[in-house]
Amino acid sequence: MSKAVPAAVSPVHGRLALAGMALAVAIAADLHLRLSAQVSPVWQTLSEYVYGHLGGRSAAPLFSAMCLALALGSVALLAGLVKARRSPAVVVLLGVWCAGLTICATVPVDPDGQARTFDGQLHNGAAITAFLALPAAAWLLTRRGTPKCPWEPRRSTIRGLAVASLASVLIVLGGFVFELITGSAQQEVTLGLFERLLFCVDLALLLTMVRPLLAAARR
Repeated sequence: MSKAVPAAVSPVHGRLALAGMALAVAIAADLHLRLSAQVSPVWQTLSEYVYGHLGGRSAAPLFSAMCLALALGSVALLAGLVKARRSPAVVVLLGVWCAGLTICATVPVDPDGQARTFDGQLHNGAAITAFLALPAAAWLLTRRGTPKCPWEPRRSTIRGLAVASLASVLIVLGGFVFELITGSAQQEVTLGLFERLLFCVDLALLLTMVRPLLAAARR
């Protein structure tokens, strides 16, 4: 009987993924610090940073750079998973996550309180689809495999973060639906706070998925 061939884990892809995610975090921190008086981190979503201003200039390019940096870091992770011969379903779902981030970077959300537009709906739909695709990809990535699978030792952590991510998505989505149904002029759900919680959980999830690629360099 032939032995199973170990997965080809790429540390280069891991480093590139980590660099993209680190840049996204740095930009997000900068936006929060410099636009704290313009965008509420409790009530307003991350997407609304596109309407902030930094020294008389729009903050939209900085928000786009944040989304694209995270998307490129995720593409590097995706390439690492392809090289490691992960399930095609995982690759497709992570590709959906990357595509959703790219759309969010290039198509702005509707300004708060204004009429819904096609671009705004496309932005919202892409964001929701992306945030649903990522935990699904993580869950499938950790299906029971061989003991030598690089992601097997972190199976419980990845799945726990995937569940937390999905729960956060459902809370944010429920908040949007509640506002649409009630038509309330005053926001009742702290969407901004929950979306930032979701952002942090997904970053932790991505980093946990990247760690086996980085561990290959130490071996």
